[in-house]
Amino acid sequence: MERITSRENPQIKQLTKLIAQKKERTRTGLFVAEGARIAADAVKSGLAVEQLFLTPQARERYPQEAALLTEKAQKIYEITPELAQKIANTNTPQGVFCVLPMLDNHFQTATIWGTGHYLVLCSLQDPGNLGTIIRSCEAFGIDRLFLTDDCPDLYSPKVLRATMGGVFRLPITVVDNLPGLFEKFWGEKVPVYAAALQEGAKDITQLPLNQGGAVVIGNEGKGLPPEVVALCDSAVIIPMAGRAESLNASVAASIVAWEMARP
Repeated sequence: MERITSRENPQIKQLTKLIAQKKERTRTGLFVAEGARIAADAVKSGLAVEQLFLTPQARERYPQEAALLTEKAQKIYEITPELAQKIANTNTPQGVFCVLPMLDNHFQTATIWGTGHYLVLCSLQDPGNLGTIIRSCEAFGIDRLFLTDDCPDLYSPKVLRATMGGVFRLPITVVDNLPGLFEKFWGEKVPVYAAALQEGAKDITQLPLNQGGAVVIGNEGKGLPPEVVALCDSAVIIPMAGRAESLNASVAASIVAWEMARP
C-alpha cells in the first residue's frame, strides 16, 4: 500500500480532476464515489474498484466498509486526513474515495417492454433534483429512467450523494434524440404522457399508469418545450388543492412514480 501526503502526487491530481470535471470523467470512463456508504453501495452493486484512497481514521471508523473496499480494490492508497480535506467535495469528508468505471447508460442497450414503467427527464437543471428523482424511482420500482443529454451529469458528486446509492441500482439511460426514444416506446405499445399544465390535460390519478406507460417531465423553470408536448400521446397534470401553480420537478416525478407503483 502506497502512502500519499502531497496534493502534487500524480494520483491525487487525477483523483481531483475526476471529482471536479465532467470532461475528465467522460474522457476516462471513470468517476469517484466519495464516502464509505456510497462506495460500499457501488461495490455491492457489482462495480469494480480501480483505485481506493482512504485515511487510517476511515479504516477505524468504517471497518466493515473499509474491509469490503480493500478486498475489492485493484490499487490502494493511504492518504492523510489533511489531504482528504483538501480534495473532498464535502465539508466533513469521511476519508474514503473510490475510483470506479461508469455504468452502461447507452440508449442502444436500453430495454423497453409494453407493461413497463418509465420516467423521462427533459433538460432538468438541478443536480439535487436529479439525485432525488433517482432515489424515488428506485424506491417505487420504476423500470428505467431516461435523461436527455443536457440534464446534470449522473456522476457529479452532488448527484451521487443525493441518490443514496440508487444510481447504482436503477437502470438509467441518457438519450440525445427524444423522437427516437418515443418511437421505441410506441413500438412496444407504451403510451407516452407529457407532464404539462395545459388545457385538456388528463388527471394523472385517473390514468392506468400501473399497467405501464412513460411520463415526460421538463425543466424546473420552463417545463416541457411545446414541440415535446406535441409529440406525446396526451398531457397529464397532478391535481392540486392549494394556490401553487406548479410543483418542484423532483416532487412531481416522485408523485408520478408513486402513481405508477400503486396496485
